[in-house]
Amino acid sequence: MVYRKTAAISMSVVMCMLVMAGCSTSKDAGQTGAEKTATATSGSEGETKALKDLKITRLYHGVMEQFKGSDTMNNNKIINKLRENSGFNIQYESLPNENPSQKTSIIFASGDVPDLIMVNGKSDYFKLAKQGALEPLDDLIAKQIPNLSTMASKETLDALRYEGKVYAIPYRNALKVGNGLIERADILKELNLNAPTTIDEFYSTMKTIKEKKNITPLTMATSSAGSFFDGFFPFSAAFGVSTPTVVKDGKLKFSWVQPEYKEFVTTLKKWYDEGLLDPEFAVNKDSKDKLINGTAVFNTLYFSSGIDVDKALQEKKNGGSVQFIAPPVGKNGQSGIQDASISTQYVVIPKQAKNKLGAAQYLNFLYKPETDILINYGIKGEDYTEANGVYTQTKEQSDKISWRSMYGLGDTDFGIDARLKAKSLLPYYEPQLKFKKSREETNFAPSIEAYDTKFTELRNYVEENSMKFIMGKRDLSEFDKFTQEFDAKGGKTAIDALNEWFTKK
Repeated sequence: MVYRKTAAISMSVVMCMLVMAGCSTSKDAGQTGAEKTATATSGSEGETKALKDLKITRLYHGVMEQFKGSDTMNNNKIINKLRENSGFNIQYESLPNENPSQKTSIIFASGDVPDLIMVNGKSDYFKLAKQGALEPLDDLIAKQIPNLSTMASKETLDALRYEGKVYAIPYRNALKVGNGLIERADILKELNLNAPTTIDEFYSTMKTIKEKKNITPLTMATSSAGSFFDGFFPFSAAFGVSTPTVVKDGKLKFSWVQPEYKEFVTTLKKWYDEGLLDPEFAVNKDSKDKLINGTAVFNTLYFSSGIDVDKALQEKKNGGSVQFIAPPVGKNGQSGIQDASISTQYVVIPKQAKNKLGAAQYLNFLYKPETDILINYGIKGEDYTEANGVYTQTKEQSDKISWRSMYGLGDTDFGIDARLKAKSLLPYYEPQLKFKKSREETNFAPSIEAYDTKFTELRNYVEENSMKFIMGKRDLSEFDKFTQEFDAKGGKTAIDALNEWFTKK
Protein backbone atom coordinates (compact mmCIF):
# COMPACT_ATOMS: atom_id res chain seq x y z
CA MET A 1 0.00 0.00 0.00
CA VAL A 2 -0.03 -0.43 0.43
CA TYR A 3 0.10 1.26 3.36
CA ARG A 4 -0.74 4.83 2.67
CA LYS A 5 -3.88 4.08 0.81
CA THR A 6 -2.41 3.70 -2.55
CA ALA A 7 -2.44 7.36 -3.60
CA ALA A 8 0.03 8.31 -0.92
CA ILE A 9 2.19 5.47 -1.47
CA SER A 10 2.89 6.99 -3.87
CA MET A 11 4.80 9.50 -5.51
CA SER A 12 8.08 7.80 -4.46
CA VAL A 13 7.15 4.69 -6.19
CA VAL A 14 5.83 6.52 -9.48
CA MET A 15 9.43 7.42 -10.25
CA CYS A 16 10.36 3.95 -11.44
CA MET A 17 7.66 2.87 -13.93
CA LEU A 18 5.74 2.48 -17.28
CA VAL A 19 5.56 0.21 -20.53
CA MET A 20 3.38 -1.66 -23.14
CA ALA A 21 2.29 -3.76 -26.22
CA GLY A 22 -0.46 -4.19 -28.94
CA CYS A 23 -1.50 -4.20 -32.61
CA SER A 24 -3.39 -2.26 -35.27
CA THR A 25 -4.68 -2.83 -38.76
CA SER A 26 -4.27 -0.54 -41.73
CA LYS A 27 -6.76 0.97 -44.13
CA ASP A 28 -4.61 0.24 -47.12
CA ALA A 29 -1.64 -2.12 -47.34
CA GLY A 30 0.04 0.44 -49.57
CA GLN A 31 -0.02 3.10 -46.87
CA THR A 32 2.62 3.33 -44.17
CA GLY A 33 3.40 5.39 -41.12
CA ALA A 34 1.20 8.31 -40.18
CA GLU A 35 -0.68 7.90 -43.49
CA LYS A 36 -2.39 4.81 -42.12
CA THR A 37 -5.93 4.90 -40.82
CA ALA A 38 -6.60 1.96 -38.51
CA THR A 39 -9.74 -0.02 -39.27
CA ALA A 40 -11.71 -2.30 -37.00
CA THR A 41 -12.81 -5.85 -37.56
CA SER A 42 -15.95 -5.03 -35.59
CA GLY A 43 -17.27 -1.66 -34.58
CA SER A 44 -18.37 -0.10 -31.32
CA GLU A 45 -21.80 1.53 -31.28
CA GLY A 46 -21.93 1.35 -35.07
CA GLU A 47 -18.42 2.63 -35.52
CA THR A 48 -16.64 0.77 -38.30
CA LYS A 49 -13.46 2.76 -38.63
CA ALA A 50 -11.02 4.26 -36.16
CA LEU A 51 -9.99 7.84 -36.76
CA LYS A 52 -6.35 8.62 -37.39
CA ASP A 53 -6.02 11.42 -34.83
CA LEU A 54 -5.76 10.27 -31.22
CA LYS A 55 -5.48 12.56 -28.20
CA ILE A 56 -4.03 11.16 -24.95
CA THR A 57 -3.92 12.92 -21.59
CA ARG A 58 -1.75 11.32 -18.96
CA LEU A 59 -0.85 12.11 -15.38
CA TYR A 60 2.24 14.20 -14.81
CA HIS A 61 5.51 12.28 -14.82
CA GLY A 62 8.83 13.72 -13.71
CA VAL A 63 10.59 12.61 -16.90
CA MET A 64 8.59 15.24 -18.78
CA GLU A 65 11.09 17.78 -17.45
CA GLN A 66 14.00 15.98 -19.08
CA PHE A 67 13.55 16.82 -22.76
CA LYS A 68 16.64 18.46 -24.25
CA GLY A 69 17.39 20.52 -27.34
CA SER A 70 14.61 20.44 -29.93
CA ASP A 71 12.91 17.40 -28.41
CA THR A 72 9.43 17.97 -26.98
CA MET A 73 6.65 15.75 -25.72
CA ASN A 74 5.10 15.57 -29.19
CA ASN A 75 8.19 15.84 -31.36
CA ASN A 76 11.02 13.38 -30.80
CA LYS A 77 12.23 10.11 -32.28
CA ILE A 78 10.29 7.88 -29.88
CA ILE A 79 6.84 9.39 -30.39
CA ASN A 80 7.48 9.65 -34.12
CA LYS A 81 8.29 5.93 -34.16
CA LEU A 82 5.13 5.23 -32.16
CA ARG A 83 3.12 7.12 -34.78
CA GLU A 84 4.80 5.25 -37.60
CA ASN A 85 4.32 1.82 -36.06
CA SER A 86 0.77 2.34 -34.81
CA GLY A 87 -0.65 4.30 -37.74
CA PHE A 88 -2.17 6.85 -35.36
CA ASN A 89 -1.38 10.53 -35.19
CA ILE A 90 -0.99 10.53 -31.43
CA GLN A 91 -0.76 13.71 -29.36
CA TYR A 92 0.12 13.53 -25.67
CA GLU A 93 -0.86 16.09 -23.07
CA SER A 94 -0.17 16.16 -19.36
CA LEU A 95 -2.33 16.87 -16.35
CA PRO A 96 -0.74 19.27 -13.84
CA ASN A 97 1.48 17.90 -11.09
CA GLU A 98 -0.61 19.66 -8.47
CA ASN A 99 -4.26 18.70 -8.00
CA PRO A 100 -4.76 16.62 -11.17
CA SER A 101 -8.22 15.57 -9.96
CA GLN A 102 -9.51 19.13 -10.22
CA LYS A 103 -8.21 19.47 -13.76
CA THR A 104 -9.74 16.12 -14.70
CA SER A 105 -13.14 17.30 -13.47
CA ILE A 106 -12.82 20.48 -15.55
CA ILE A 107 -11.94 18.48 -18.67
CA PHE A 108 -14.95 16.19 -18.33
CA ALA A 109 -17.27 19.09 -17.53
CA SER A 110 -16.13 20.97 -20.64
CA GLY A 111 -17.05 18.15 -23.02
CA ASP A 112 -13.75 18.68 -24.86
CA VAL A 113 -12.28 15.36 -23.80
CA PRO A 114 -9.29 13.35 -25.02
CA ASP A 115 -9.68 9.84 -26.40
CA LEU A 116 -7.67 8.34 -23.54
CA ILE A 117 -7.04 9.86 -20.12
CA MET A 118 -5.31 8.66 -16.97
CA VAL A 119 -7.25 9.03 -13.72
CA ASN A 120 -5.50 9.39 -10.39
CA GLY A 121 -7.04 7.15 -7.77
CA LYS A 122 -9.93 4.81 -7.23
CA SER A 123 -12.25 7.48 -5.84
CA ASP A 124 -11.89 9.67 -8.93
CA TYR A 125 -12.48 6.69 -11.21
CA PHE A 126 -15.64 5.49 -9.50
CA LYS A 127 -16.99 9.05 -9.29
CA LEU A 128 -16.68 9.39 -13.07
CA ALA A 129 -18.18 5.94 -13.64
CA LYS A 130 -21.20 6.81 -11.48
CA GLN A 131 -21.65 10.05 -13.40
CA GLY A 132 -21.87 8.13 -16.68
CA ALA A 133 -18.80 9.95 -18.00
CA LEU A 134 -16.90 6.84 -19.07
CA GLU A 135 -17.22 4.35 -21.91
CA PRO A 136 -17.84 0.74 -20.77
CA LEU A 137 -14.86 -1.33 -21.88
CA ASP A 138 -15.93 -4.98 -21.69
CA ASP A 139 -16.81 -5.23 -25.37
CA LEU A 140 -13.80 -3.20 -26.53
CA ILE A 141 -11.47 -5.31 -24.38
CA ALA A 142 -12.87 -8.54 -25.79
CA LYS A 143 -12.69 -7.45 -29.43
CA GLN A 144 -9.92 -4.88 -29.66
CA ILE A 145 -7.46 -5.32 -26.77
CA PRO A 146 -6.41 -8.99 -26.65
CA ASN A 147 -2.95 -7.98 -25.43
CA LEU A 148 -4.49 -6.64 -22.21
CA SER A 149 -4.09 -10.11 -20.69
CA THR A 150 -0.39 -9.33 -20.26
CA MET A 151 -1.20 -6.21 -18.26
CA ALA A 152 -4.27 -6.85 -16.11
CA SER A 153 -5.57 -9.93 -14.30
CA LYS A 154 -9.25 -10.79 -14.01
CA GLU A 155 -9.09 -9.90 -10.31
CA THR A 156 -7.76 -6.39 -10.96
CA LEU A 157 -10.36 -5.78 -13.66
CA ASP A 158 -13.19 -7.13 -11.50
CA ALA A 159 -12.14 -4.74 -8.73
CA LEU A 160 -13.01 -1.89 -11.11
CA ARG A 161 -16.50 -3.04 -12.02
CA TYR A 162 -19.34 -0.59 -11.47
CA GLU A 163 -22.81 -2.06 -11.81
CA GLY A 164 -21.26 -5.09 -13.46
CA LYS A 165 -19.22 -3.24 -16.10
CA VAL A 166 -15.54 -2.33 -16.39
CA TYR A 167 -14.87 1.31 -17.21
CA ALA A 168 -11.10 1.46 -16.69
CA ILE A 169 -7.87 -0.38 -17.27
CA PRO A 170 -5.56 -0.40 -14.26
CA TYR A 171 -2.23 1.23 -14.93
CA ARG A 172 -0.10 -1.80 -14.15
CA ASN A 173 2.70 -1.18 -11.70
CA ALA A 174 5.31 -3.85 -12.39
CA LEU A 175 7.47 -2.68 -9.51
CA LYS A 176 7.07 -5.35 -6.84
CA VAL A 177 9.32 -4.01 -4.09
CA GLY A 178 9.10 -0.75 -2.16
CA ASN A 179 10.63 -0.40 1.28
CA GLY A 180 12.91 -3.10 2.63
CA LEU A 181 14.96 -3.87 5.72
CA ILE A 182 18.61 -2.96 5.24
CA GLU A 183 21.67 -3.66 7.39
CA ARG A 184 25.27 -2.56 7.71
CA ALA A 185 26.67 -5.95 6.73
CA ASP A 186 30.25 -4.99 7.61
CA ILE A 187 29.36 -4.20 11.24
CA LEU A 188 27.59 -7.53 11.69
CA LYS A 189 30.60 -9.28 10.20
CA GLU A 190 32.92 -7.37 12.53
CA LEU A 191 30.92 -8.65 15.51
CA ASN A 192 30.64 -12.20 14.11
CA LEU A 193 26.87 -11.84 13.88
CA ASN A 194 24.54 -13.23 11.24
CA ALA A 195 21.57 -11.37 9.83
CA PRO A 196 18.70 -12.02 12.29
CA THR A 197 15.83 -14.07 10.89
CA THR A 198 13.22 -13.85 13.66
CA ILE A 199 11.90 -11.12 15.93
CA ASP A 200 13.59 -12.78 18.91
CA GLU A 201 16.89 -12.99 17.02
CA PHE A 202 16.51 -9.38 15.97
CA TYR A 203 16.17 -8.34 19.61
CA SER A 204 19.18 -10.36 20.78
CA THR A 205 21.30 -9.13 17.86
CA MET A 206 20.46 -5.52 18.66
CA LYS A 207 21.33 -6.13 22.33
CA THR A 208 24.76 -7.45 21.33
CA ILE A 209 25.39 -4.50 19.02
CA LYS A 210 24.37 -2.06 21.76
CA GLU A 211 26.69 -3.69 24.28
CA LYS A 212 29.72 -4.01 22.00
CA LYS A 213 29.46 -0.84 19.91
CA ASN A 214 27.52 1.48 22.25
CA ILE A 215 25.26 2.61 19.40
CA THR A 216 21.52 2.52 18.85
CA PRO A 217 21.10 -0.38 16.40
CA LEU A 218 17.74 0.48 14.76
CA THR A 219 16.98 3.85 13.21
CA MET A 220 13.95 5.06 11.31
CA ALA A 221 12.52 8.23 9.77
CA THR A 222 8.81 8.50 10.54
CA SER A 223 8.11 12.23 10.78
CA SER A 224 5.84 12.48 7.72
CA ALA A 225 2.29 11.16 7.46
CA GLY A 226 2.20 7.46 6.61
CA SER A 227 5.92 6.96 7.15
CA PHE A 228 5.47 5.21 10.51
CA PHE A 229 3.73 2.30 8.82
CA ASP A 230 6.13 2.29 5.88
CA GLY A 231 9.14 2.27 8.18
CA PHE A 232 8.01 -0.35 10.67
CA PHE A 233 6.31 -2.56 8.07
CA PRO A 234 8.90 -5.41 8.29
CA PHE A 235 8.28 -5.62 12.03
CA SER A 236 4.50 -5.22 12.12
CA ALA A 237 4.35 -7.98 9.49
CA ALA A 238 5.92 -10.36 11.99
CA PHE A 239 2.86 -9.74 14.19
CA GLY A 240 0.41 -10.07 11.28
CA VAL A 241 -0.67 -6.41 11.39
CA SER A 242 1.34 -4.76 8.61
CA THR A 243 -1.66 -3.92 6.42
CA PRO A 244 -4.62 -1.70 7.39
CA THR A 245 -7.03 -4.63 7.57
CA VAL A 246 -6.83 -8.31 8.44
CA VAL A 247 -9.25 -11.16 7.85
CA LYS A 248 -10.66 -12.80 10.97
CA ASP A 249 -13.63 -15.15 11.17
CA GLY A 250 -14.47 -14.44 7.55
CA LYS A 251 -14.66 -10.67 8.03
CA LEU A 252 -12.35 -7.72 7.60
CA LYS A 253 -11.15 -6.00 10.75
CA PHE A 254 -8.86 -3.04 11.19
CA SER A 255 -5.47 -4.43 12.17
CA TRP A 256 -4.75 -1.35 14.28
CA VAL A 257 -7.25 -2.29 16.99
CA GLN A 258 -6.32 -5.96 17.26
CA PRO A 259 -4.51 -7.51 20.24
CA GLU A 260 -1.63 -8.33 17.89
CA TYR A 261 -1.18 -4.63 17.15
CA LYS A 262 -0.90 -3.88 20.85
CA GLU A 263 1.74 -6.63 21.06
CA PHE A 264 3.63 -5.06 18.16
CA VAL A 265 3.59 -1.60 19.77
CA THR A 266 4.57 -3.08 23.13
CA THR A 267 7.61 -4.69 21.49
CA LEU A 268 8.69 -1.39 19.94
CA LYS A 269 8.29 0.35 23.30
CA LYS A 270 10.60 -2.22 24.88
CA TRP A 271 13.20 -1.60 22.18
CA TYR A 272 12.80 2.15 22.65
CA ASP A 273 13.12 1.96 26.44
CA GLU A 274 16.26 -0.19 26.18
CA GLY A 275 17.97 2.16 23.74
CA LEU A 276 17.73 -0.21 20.79
CA LEU A 277 15.40 2.04 18.77
CA ASP A 278 16.58 5.51 17.76
CA PRO A 279 15.03 8.01 20.23
CA GLU A 280 14.68 10.46 17.31
CA PHE A 281 12.74 8.05 15.08
CA ALA A 282 9.55 10.14 15.31
CA VAL A 283 11.23 13.38 14.18
CA ASN A 284 13.78 12.05 11.70
CA LYS A 285 13.13 13.24 8.14
CA ASP A 286 15.99 11.14 6.78
CA SER A 287 17.86 8.40 8.60
CA LYS A 288 20.35 7.32 5.93
CA ASP A 289 23.16 9.40 7.50
CA LYS A 290 23.06 7.34 10.69
CA LEU A 291 23.50 4.19 8.63
CA ILE A 292 26.36 5.79 6.68
CA ASN A 293 28.09 7.10 9.80
CA GLY A 294 27.82 3.76 11.57
CA THR A 295 25.69 5.11 14.41
CA ALA A 296 22.96 2.65 13.39
CA VAL A 297 23.03 -0.82 11.86
CA PHE A 298 19.44 -1.45 10.74
CA ASN A 299 16.99 0.75 8.86
CA THR A 300 14.00 0.51 6.55
CA LEU A 301 14.65 2.23 3.23
CA TYR A 302 13.17 2.37 -0.23
CA PHE A 303 15.14 -0.11 -2.31
CA SER A 304 16.68 2.55 -4.57
CA SER A 305 18.20 4.28 -1.53
CA GLY A 306 20.51 1.30 -1.09
CA ILE A 307 22.81 2.52 -3.85
CA ASP A 308 23.04 5.98 -2.26
CA VAL A 309 24.19 4.51 1.03
CA ASP A 310 26.64 2.20 -0.73
CA LYS A 311 28.18 5.07 -2.72
CA ALA A 312 28.55 7.17 0.43
CA LEU A 313 30.28 4.29 2.21
CA GLN A 314 32.61 3.73 -0.74
CA GLU A 315 33.63 7.38 -0.57
CA LYS A 316 34.55 6.90 3.09
CA LYS A 317 36.82 3.99 2.09
CA ASN A 318 36.29 2.26 5.43
CA GLY A 319 35.03 -1.06 4.09
CA GLY A 320 31.41 -0.29 4.91
CA SER A 321 28.66 -2.07 2.98
CA VAL A 322 24.92 -2.56 3.15
CA GLN A 323 22.50 -5.21 2.01
CA PHE A 324 18.76 -5.77 2.15
CA ILE A 325 17.77 -8.72 4.31
CA ALA A 326 14.64 -10.80 4.81
CA PRO A 327 12.01 -9.34 7.13
CA PRO A 328 12.05 -11.05 10.55
CA VAL A 329 9.61 -13.86 11.21
CA GLY A 330 7.21 -13.68 14.15
CA LYS A 331 6.20 -16.40 16.59
CA ASN A 332 3.37 -17.56 14.32
CA GLY A 333 5.59 -17.73 11.26
CA GLN A 334 4.32 -14.44 9.87
CA SER A 335 6.52 -12.03 7.91
CA GLY A 336 6.44 -9.82 4.86
CA ILE A 337 7.43 -6.69 2.99
CA GLN A 338 5.26 -4.18 1.18
CA ASP A 339 3.61 -5.19 -2.07
CA ALA A 340 4.40 -2.22 -4.30
CA SER A 341 2.64 -3.62 -7.37
CA ILE A 342 -0.88 -2.41 -6.63
CA SER A 343 -2.35 -0.16 -9.33
CA THR A 344 -3.36 3.27 -8.07
CA GLN A 345 -3.93 4.94 -11.44
CA TYR A 346 -6.33 4.06 -14.22
CA VAL A 347 -6.69 4.53 -17.98
CA VAL A 348 -10.19 5.38 -19.19
CA ILE A 349 -11.98 6.26 -22.42
CA PRO A 350 -14.40 9.18 -21.92
CA LYS A 351 -17.98 8.61 -23.04
CA GLN A 352 -17.73 11.72 -25.25
CA ALA A 353 -14.41 10.70 -26.85
CA LYS A 354 -14.35 11.07 -30.64
CA ASN A 355 -12.10 8.05 -31.30
CA LYS A 356 -13.07 5.28 -28.87
CA LEU A 357 -12.21 2.53 -31.29
CA GLY A 358 -8.84 4.06 -32.06
CA ALA A 359 -8.18 4.44 -28.34
CA ALA A 360 -8.75 0.73 -27.78
CA GLN A 361 -6.60 -0.25 -30.75
CA TYR A 362 -3.79 2.04 -29.64
CA LEU A 363 -3.84 0.49 -26.17
CA ASN A 364 -3.51 -2.92 -27.79
CA PHE A 365 -0.55 -1.58 -29.77
CA LEU A 366 1.08 -0.26 -26.60
CA TYR A 367 0.66 -3.64 -24.92
CA LYS A 368 2.60 -5.35 -27.70
CA PRO A 369 6.10 -6.73 -26.91
CA GLU A 370 7.72 -4.84 -29.78
CA THR A 371 6.29 -1.56 -28.47
CA ASP A 372 7.48 -2.47 -25.01
CA ILE A 373 11.04 -2.68 -26.32
CA LEU A 374 10.74 0.71 -28.03
CA ILE A 375 9.40 2.47 -24.96
CA ASN A 376 11.93 0.95 -22.60
CA TYR A 377 15.08 0.85 -24.73
CA GLY A 378 14.51 3.20 -27.65
CA ILE A 379 15.64 2.51 -31.21
CA LYS A 380 17.89 -0.46 -31.90
CA GLY A 381 21.36 0.50 -33.03
CA GLU A 382 20.99 4.04 -31.72
CA ASP A 383 19.93 3.57 -28.12
CA TYR A 384 20.80 -0.06 -27.44
CA THR A 385 22.16 -3.25 -28.93
CA GLU A 386 20.59 -6.70 -28.86
CA ALA A 387 22.13 -10.13 -29.30
CA ASN A 388 20.39 -13.45 -28.65
CA GLY A 389 17.62 -11.75 -26.71
CA VAL A 390 20.01 -9.83 -24.46
CA TYR A 391 19.56 -6.06 -24.52
CA THR A 392 22.53 -3.83 -23.73
CA GLN A 393 22.22 -0.14 -22.99
CA THR A 394 24.66 2.15 -21.25
CA LYS A 395 23.58 4.64 -18.61
CA GLU A 396 24.50 7.43 -21.02
CA GLN A 397 22.26 5.96 -23.73
CA SER A 398 19.42 5.57 -21.25
CA ASP A 399 19.81 9.11 -19.89
CA LYS A 400 19.65 10.64 -23.37
CA ILE A 401 16.08 9.40 -23.78
CA SER A 402 15.03 9.16 -20.14
CA TRP A 403 11.66 10.69 -21.05
CA ARG A 404 10.72 7.69 -23.22
CA SER A 405 8.91 5.96 -20.36
CA MET A 406 6.17 8.60 -20.26
CA TYR A 407 4.58 7.15 -23.41
CA GLY A 408 3.52 3.93 -21.74
CA LEU A 409 0.09 3.45 -20.22
CA GLY A 410 1.03 0.54 -18.00
CA ASP A 411 4.22 -1.25 -17.04
CA THR A 412 5.85 -4.65 -17.55
CA ASP A 413 8.49 -6.73 -15.84
CA PHE A 414 10.64 -6.28 -18.94
CA GLY A 415 10.38 -2.51 -18.61
CA ILE A 416 11.19 -2.42 -14.90
CA ASP A 417 14.22 -4.63 -15.47
CA ALA A 418 15.45 -2.34 -18.27
CA ARG A 419 15.23 0.83 -16.22
CA LEU A 420 16.62 -0.61 -13.01
CA LYS A 421 19.47 -2.20 -14.92
CA ALA A 422 20.36 1.14 -16.51
CA LYS A 423 20.49 2.74 -13.06
CA SER A 424 22.48 -0.15 -11.48
CA LEU A 425 19.60 -0.81 -9.07
CA LEU A 426 18.95 -4.48 -9.78
CA PRO A 427 21.32 -5.67 -6.98
CA TYR A 428 19.11 -3.81 -4.49
CA TYR A 429 15.82 -4.87 -6.05
CA GLU A 430 16.13 -8.49 -7.14
CA PRO A 431 17.16 -10.04 -3.79
CA GLN A 432 13.89 -8.85 -2.26
CA LEU A 433 11.65 -10.43 -4.89
CA LYS A 434 11.77 -13.75 -3.05
CA PHE A 435 10.37 -12.27 0.17
CA LYS A 436 6.71 -12.72 1.02
CA LYS A 437 4.46 -9.74 0.21
CA SER A 438 1.64 -8.81 2.56
CA ARG A 439 -1.77 -8.64 0.88
CA GLU A 440 -4.25 -5.88 1.66
CA GLU A 441 -7.78 -6.94 0.68
CA THR A 442 -9.10 -3.41 0.28
CA ASN A 443 -6.79 -2.92 -2.69
CA PHE A 444 -9.28 -5.06 -4.60
CA ALA A 445 -12.40 -3.33 -3.28
CA PRO A 446 -14.51 -0.79 -5.16
CA SER A 447 -14.62 2.77 -3.88
CA ILE A 448 -16.43 2.66 -0.54
CA GLU A 449 -17.14 6.17 0.69
CA ALA A 450 -17.29 5.43 4.42
CA TYR A 451 -13.80 3.88 4.19
CA ASP A 452 -12.18 6.09 1.56
CA THR A 453 -13.19 9.40 3.12
CA LYS A 454 -12.05 8.43 6.63
CA PHE A 455 -8.95 6.39 5.88
CA THR A 456 -6.35 9.16 6.07
CA GLU A 457 -7.78 10.60 9.28
CA LEU A 458 -7.91 7.15 10.89
CA ARG A 459 -4.39 6.27 9.75
CA ASN A 460 -2.98 9.54 11.07
CA TYR A 461 -4.74 9.03 14.39
CA VAL A 462 -3.27 5.54 14.76
CA GLU A 463 0.22 6.76 13.80
CA GLU A 464 0.11 9.57 16.32
CA ASN A 465 -1.02 7.35 19.17
CA SER A 466 1.30 4.48 18.25
CA MET A 467 4.29 6.81 18.59
CA LYS A 468 2.91 8.11 21.89
CA PHE A 469 2.62 4.54 23.19
CA ILE A 470 6.16 3.71 22.11
CA MET A 471 7.72 6.83 23.63
CA GLY A 472 5.69 6.58 26.85
CA LYS A 473 3.64 9.70 26.19
CA ARG A 474 0.51 7.57 26.47
CA ASP A 475 0.34 4.52 28.67
CA LEU A 476 -0.39 1.19 26.98
CA SER A 477 -3.00 0.52 29.64
CA GLU A 478 -5.15 2.91 27.58
CA PHE A 479 -5.07 0.72 24.48
CA ASP A 480 -8.74 -0.28 24.91
CA LYS A 481 -9.69 3.39 25.24
CA PHE A 482 -7.68 4.09 22.10
CA THR A 483 -9.66 1.46 20.16
CA GLN A 484 -12.93 2.99 21.38
CA GLU A 485 -11.78 6.40 20.21
CA PHE A 486 -10.82 4.89 16.87
CA ASP A 487 -14.29 3.42 16.38
CA ALA A 488 -15.90 6.72 17.37
CA LYS A 489 -13.83 8.58 14.78
CA GLY A 490 -15.41 6.47 12.03
CA GLY A 491 -13.48 3.22 12.31
CA LYS A 492 -16.54 1.08 13.03
CA THR A 493 -18.62 2.69 10.29
CA ALA A 494 -15.79 2.24 7.81
CA ILE A 495 -15.18 -1.43 8.59
CA ASP A 496 -18.90 -2.23 8.56
CA ALA A 497 -19.17 -0.67 5.09
CA LEU A 498 -16.15 -2.66 3.90
CA ASN A 499 -17.69 -5.91 5.11
CA GLU A 500 -20.87 -5.27 3.14
CA TRP A 501 -18.60 -5.75 0.11
CA PHE A 502 -16.19 -8.33 1.48
CA THR A 503 -18.72 -10.84 2.81
CA LYS A 504 -20.58 -10.87 -0.51
CA LYS A 505 -17.69 -11.03 -2.97
